[in-house]
Amino acid sequence: MYSKYLNNIIVSGLPGIVSILLSFFSIPLYLNLVSADIYANFLIQHFILSMGMFLNLNLGKFASIKIQRINEKIKKQIIFTTISFSFILGVILSGLIYFLIFFISQKTNFINFSSSLFFGLLITTLFINVEFINKGLGYFKISSFLNFIFYGVSLSAPAFFLIVENNEIFVEKMFQISLYIKYFAFLFLFLILIIKKKFILTKINFKLIQGFKNHSKWMTITGIYNQIYDYIDKHLIKINLSSLMLITYSVPQQLAGKLTIFSQSIIAVLLPRLSREKNEVGKKNILSSNLYFFLIIMSFILLTTLPFYDEILIWWLKNSYSGDLLKLFKMFIPLTFLACISSIIISFYEATFHAKKNTRYETLSIIPFILGLIICVYFKNIFLFAVLLFLKEFILIFVRIMSVKNYIINFKYFNFLIVIFILIFTFSFFEYEILSIIFSLIFFTILSINVPYDLIAKEFFKNKKLKYR
Repeated sequence: MYSKYLNNIIVSGLPGIVSILLSFFSIPLYLNLVSADIYANFLIQHFILSMGMFLNLNLGKFASIKIQRINEKIKKQIIFTTISFSFILGVILSGLIYFLIFFISQKTNFINFSSSLFFGLLITTLFINVEFINKGLGYFKISSFLNFIFYGVSLSAPAFFLIVENNEIFVEKMFQISLYIKYFAFLFLFLILIIKKKFILTKINFKLIQGFKNHSKWMTITGIYNQIYDYIDKHLIKINLSSLMLITYSVPQQLAGKLTIFSQSIIAVLLPRLSREKNEVGKKNILSSNLYFFLIIMSFILLTTLPFYDEILIWWLKNSYSGDLLKLFKMFIPLTFLACISSIIISFYEATFHAKKNTRYETLSIIPFILGLIICVYFKNIFLFAVLLFLKEFILIFVRIMSVKNYIINFKYFNFLIVIFILIFTFSFFEYEILSIIFSLIFFTILSINVPYDLIAKEFFKNKKLKYR
């Protein structure tokens, strides 16, 4: 029987799994029913909305940590302060980004500019902060469902409308339809706080504001870096190559990116749990069990299906399939896998108030990364963009693991397993399938020997007899 902790992870992850299914149907519809330029513009508009990931200034994430184990009065002050400042700063920062995009759009073919972008940025900023607060309060089920509506349904829904009404007027309104869905999800999520009487008009908590300044700034700087790492490649491909190249690059990346659903589900539950844990041994057990649990589940899924990736993509995309899509998919899968593990470790930094440490790592890597982008643009090769992203993630994962090695059981074996995992996909990419299979068997053998099963059992299943190490 699984524990309440695992139940919350499952609840957080299930909507994401449904969103994967939606993408399986919606992406082929977009590819077949609208032009490459229109679909590329639609994607770019949503990529811009992702700037809400740093425009929110991590106020909600910080608040979700602070509201653990405090009295109701202070808790309500924190929630009111967080949402109030989120709205004020969201308006200002969304406006600045809006005018920056307007300026860029006048100089390049970057995007078909729309005033809806401002409201989309603002609502994304607010949603992220309010979602963190709801999850910090323990409202995982409804938060996860509305997260699914906000991200999954809003991105996929216009594709299904295209089946019944595929005309020029409707095509131009695809992004607006996405925004209407996002508005609904945010308002419903905000109403939960009002109905539960967690958001009430109260005084501003100025101590919290000081905490924002001291702690959230590091997470925000990291968020800006992540925008560069995660999205600037697609913007550059759109501007310097073509809409078709952007789609070829983005479709396998979108599919591979769905893996983050599983890591984010863990993080949503892990963050408040780690925030409440004061014992160092307890922190080690929590982090180790979650890392190994993710490693077991995801490696099994990804490696057992690896020999069938080409058949899956052919079945899925049909006439839109190409060999480049398969190769990029085999690059983005291990890249995303590494990013997921990194994100779990980063949540450990944030929960233990060491976010500055990750910012330092990101700062050291940003200049080489930008230089790499210049090289990619010069050669106009989408594979180089993927290689650059992979190298960045490959280096940083080991830096982060070493920084928390005292909190990871058998961390040397954990590192070794990651290296083997990458080798498996490298062999498959170059079509050395026999070597890929052999190393897969080696991977699972080492994994089965070194997994801390007792910790996983205690963390994720109701096994009272087992004790933490």
